[in-house]
Order: sequence, then C-alpha cells, then structure tokens
Amino acid sequence: MTVKTRVATTAAALLAAAGLLATTASPAEAVTRRTVCAQSVWVRDAPAGHAIAILYYGESFDYDHSAYHNGYQWAYGFAYGGENVWGWLPYEYLC
Repeated sequence: MTVKTRVATTAAALLAAAGLLATTASPAEAVTRRTVCAQSVWVRDAPAGHAIAILYYGESFDYDHSAYHNGYQWAYGFAYGGENVWGWLPYEYLC
C-alpha cells in the first residue's frame, strides 16, 4: 500500500467517523423528563432485573432510551425519588 493510498484511506475513515459523531445526539440532548403515571413502579438495575428503587405517581424520570426484553418495552433513565438512581422501568408506566 502506497503512502498516498494510506492517506486517502485514513482521511475517508476520519470523515466517516466525523459524520457519525455529528448525527449522533449526546446523552444530555437525548434525555427527556417524564412523569410516572402508575401508583408506584420499581426501578430496576436491568430490564426485568433486581429492584433498586421505587417511584410513585407524579415523580420524575429522565428518559434516555429504551430496550425490549421478553416482549416488553423498558425505559432507561434517571429516577428522581428517594434514591435518585439510573435504572430501568416498564415504559408503559411513563406519561
């Protein structure tokens, strides 16, 4: 591989990476504040994982992203409540 080819390949890779970074939202931009609509909901360490906190009706959850586990949609974000932790809860419990 010639020097000219290496430079061109490296430049193409850098441009591709820059384009990807420019179109990807940062975590701060992706988070949206939601409210808990259920009477109470457990915040978990993973989708369907161990309970680490509890949120009650009207408390806030900063939604970041979601994932599906065993056919259910789970929301990941920061739970504002007694513990103030990052965790997962069933998406359907958010307003």
